[in-house]
Amino acid sequence: MKILICIFSIFILCACNKNKIDSHSNSETEINTESSSGTDFSSFIGNDYLLDDQHSYLGFKIKYFGYSPVRGRFNDFDGTLFYNPSDPSSLSVTVFVEANSINTGNETRDNDLKREGSWFDVKTYPIISFSSTKVIPKPDGEFDLVGTLTIKGISKVDTIAFQKPTKLSKDWARNDQVDFTGKTIINRQDFNVFGGDFWSSIMENGLTQLSDEVEIEIEIHARKADYQARYEDADSLDINKIVLDHIKSNGMDAGLSYIDSLFQHEQLTAGKLSSIGYTLNNWKMHEEALIVFNKRLEYYPNKITSWNQLGITKLFLKNYPEAKDNFKTTLAADSTDSRSHEYIRLINLIQ
Repeated sequence: MKILICIFSIFILCACNKNKIDSHSNSETEINTESSSGTDFSSFIGNDYLLDDQHSYLGFKIKYFGYSPVRGRFNDFDGTLFYNPSDPSSLSVTVFVEANSINTGNETRDNDLKREGSWFDVKTYPIISFSSTKVIPKPDGEFDLVGTLTIKGISKVDTIAFQKPTKLSKDWARNDQVDFTGKTIINRQDFNVFGGDFWSSIMENGLTQLSDEVEIEIEIHARKADYQARYEDADSLDINKIVLDHIKSNGMDAGLSYIDSLFQHEQLTAGKLSSIGYTLNNWKMHEEALIVFNKRLEYYPNKITSWNQLGITKLFLKNYPEAKDNFKTTLAADSTDSRSHEYIRLINLIQ
């Protein structure tokens, strides 16, 4: 049992260490500003893709006794990427993984991997992170993604080999979607993923009890919401559609009064306000969107995502300093908000 636990621990650590505020990816990290097709980075504003952890896979494989592969995965992670299919070199991504979400299919083994002072030590190092820095195109649409991998507070440059991404398509809700498949191999010892001398001891066949090399397996499903499609597909009784039509027909002041009335009657959730604001941004009604997102912040002060929404809208208005401050406000509350990290890096490119 201990052997299996060690194997999984090593695997998990290699997979993608997510570290809280002292070890997370730095949002100011420099990224490659050269793109093969001359991408206008300002075109990424409002067009970020979010990683879907329910339909993605971050797994690992490590050899036990030199032969038998042991597998595991992380269940909880947050990621944001910017992607232009006509210019893969402009790809940028930040991912944070909950080390505590490691799952090897055995509760006893998982608890050992999480144990304080050993293996992943998730109490001290709760987060594994990866922040891209450069894309190296390869033949046939494949590419290497270079970035900083942080596990247990130790950061190393890592290169992930990706297959050619799928073509952009629409899901059932008409959201844009794309999938990425990649692999990399890391050395657990580089990140101090170590469960005791026994697991690094040499057997009679010359191999270690548990391999130092861990193969990371990545299957990413990313989606970008299409708010115009949501508006078009909504029925006439949909509150979002009613509010948006009210704003278009009667102006923002009348729309704001209507929003206040709906909220007082508990008919307007934070999610609905988000959709209304994003749709207004899609219509290039950015000043109106700013009002809606400020109202969301007023109604739901604990929803820190409101600061991201305000930041994105201010980027549309080219108010870069205030936008950056908004994203930093989010990070002050949650240092592992991948969206804020990516947008701050984007601001550094387009200013």
